[in-house]
Amino acid sequence: MRLSIALLSALLWFSFLTEITASAAKTEALPLGFSAAELPQQEEPESPQFLLLQPDFIADVQEATRLLYNQEFDASAELLASWFAQERARPVAALWDALPLWWLILSDLEAEAHDAAFIEKMELSIRSADLTLRRERQNLDALVVKTIAHGFLARLYANRGAWYRSLVHGRQAINLLNGVGQLQPDLPDLQFGEGLYSYFTAFFHEQYRLVRVISWMVPAGDMEEGLALLRNAAEESAFMVPEAVYFLAHIWLHYENDPETAEVYLNRLMAEYPQNLFFNRLMLRSYYQQSRFQEALQFSGQALERAVAQSDTAAKEEIYTLRGLIYYRMGQLGQAEQYLRKTLELAPALEKGEVRVQQLRARYQLGRLYERLGRTREAEEQFRFIVNLRTDSPVRQQARRHLR
Repeated sequence: MRLSIALLSALLWFSFLTEITASAAKTEALPLGFSAAELPQQEEPESPQFLLLQPDFIADVQEATRLLYNQEFDASAELLASWFAQERARPVAALWDALPLWWLILSDLEAEAHDAAFIEKMELSIRSADLTLRRERQNLDALVVKTIAHGFLARLYANRGAWYRSLVHGRQAINLLNGVGQLQPDLPDLQFGEGLYSYFTAFFHEQYRLVRVISWMVPAGDMEEGLALLRNAAEESAFMVPEAVYFLAHIWLHYENDPETAEVYLNRLMAEYPQNLFFNRLMLRSYYQQSRFQEALQFSGQALERAVAQSDTAAKEEIYTLRGLIYYRMGQLGQAEQYLRKTLELAPALEKGEVRVQQLRARYQLGRLYERLGRTREAEEQFRFIVNLRTDSPVRQQARRHLR
């Protein structure tokens, strides 16, 4: 259930960005609570008042987003520096300043070291937007920033299991979105948010009884329709192509258990964002799930070089673990032991240490490796270590069975 709420919070945020930026071409911001049909028709201004309506700014944001996804944070900020020097850009600048921290959080969701700084920056962007809205209630830039910031906070708190805070920020975002989300509903970008909602609500209705019980709150969509909408968004969107491609890869890899199809989209991500270690790790998982071990080893070597260059310990942890699992399945137990132990050596440098997912996975596999080699005492040491940890991971129960 935690995953369902986290994903619905993610849907919320992504749909904000999709629906709001869709207004860029022809429509001015609407007063909160009004629809376009209720207002007198106005001609499009020659010089848009808001940054998010200016074609040059939109083009720069698209390029800055590409740099951001490729982990080129400084270059991304530099590209937008001249825009952000303007007084009217303060809310957007405050929001953008927080985005590199979001990628640090996403790269290691088990760590919470960056949470406080990220929350502070998001709250700062909300305050900056509020100052603008006090002077100009219909300022589109400020409304967009405030909506996205509340959506980000809802998503983060959901990932941390802070459901009440997540729902509070989510509701704030929805209320704001109602004032700006009815603009140009036929734009291709809207298919992204609609596709996510349709797929995941249908998935969770099918998988979880509790979601069916509260279905009056979250009506179910259709998984096939959701995938079709995401495919359209991945080809036709102006703003949401990278997120649509990512979610298609994510869905096929982790929900549909079809790594071959996922790889189609992962190849697109890797071609555009080769330095993004989060995407590197997804590609490596795809190779592993397909038992394409030689390709996985070759690719993991390249990914490991990037992880070392970027000082990404969490990425190294997963790469070492997967290399250990690959060598184990190939029967090269000496190599397998080497990489599994490399994973365990990283525990002191990582938040939550020995109870992390990859740490438990590597230690359990190391115990199985020692069993296979007939090194019973060493195997029992690994399994007993896991059993003595304070964790609700199913790996703990699996390890316990080896001690009976």
